[in-house]
Amino acid sequence: MQRALVLALFLIPTAYAGDKQLELTLRSRVAEPTTTGVNYAKVERKQSWDPKTTVVIVVDMWDTHHCLNAVRRVEEMAPRMNEVLEKCRALGMTIIHAPSNCMEAYKDHPGRKRAKDAPLAKNLPKDIDKWCHIIPSEEKGKYPIHQKDGGCDSDPVEQAKHREELIKMGRNPNAPWKSQYHVLKMHDIDLVSDSGVEIWNVLEDRKINNVIILGVHTNMCVLGRPFGLRQMAKNGRNVVLMRDMTDTMYNPKQWPYVNHYKGTELIVEHIEKFVAPTITSDQIIGGKAFRFKADAN
Repeated sequence: MQRALVLALFLIPTAYAGDKQLELTLRSRVAEPTTTGVNYAKVERKQSWDPKTTVVIVVDMWDTHHCLNAVRRVEEMAPRMNEVLEKCRALGMTIIHAPSNCMEAYKDHPGRKRAKDAPLAKNLPKDIDKWCHIIPSEEKGKYPIHQKDGGCDSDPVEQAKHREELIKMGRNPNAPWKSQYHVLKMHDIDLVSDSGVEIWNVLEDRKINNVIILGVHTNMCVLGRPFGLRQMAKNGRNVVLMRDMTDTMYNPKQWPYVNHYKGTELIVEHIEKFVAPTITSDQIIGGKAFRFKADAN
């Protein structure tokens, strides 16, 4: 009996037993007028966040994707992301898995029911149920990449084979996702939602103001979803992007004709200038910030 009690105490995450603060370094970019125009200088500031009032939103880390290279990058990044989520959960943060258009797969998950059952917030922002394409602060700058082609950077031959495989699987080759990528573990205490209204309700009900957003894709879903960076920033949440736990849909054959990873970097810079600060995963789990193996930037 005594041994069992000792073991049980050992298994309780130590971060729950106290008021340990999360020490973060937030990076943004501040405009500095020069003789030739405006320069944006990197600025870092320290913030202490209470894990109990912090949420991590995992955006669209789907089980598959219409773009083969996007699938490959999710597979490479996911193990590190799962480490981040496990540590955040142990620290007492709320984890919301938000694989859009995949709620049917989680209809019986306790976290899905919990998200739907959160009390309706009295301060629901206007259009919190809609995609957000731009916020006023972004009008000060120029969007840094062309993405109207969809941003897929796969080899055409490989991409054609991938499309055929999706069809053989019975998937819609243009939108093949059915669930979240399995490497990212969903615990019963987590929540599951792809609704801006539901997620806002959860934040209000739990008195959460600090929001960490990670997932894919930076220039599309991460920025634009009803629970994405723009909506959170526009509506007053203390939101950050985890910049090394994301990826962009950018094809180097399009303007500004840089490699894929530089395209992601440009989007991160845009976010730091006009939308929200950023952090990196090593601030949560230690070690070094994540970097894709093919990223030579």
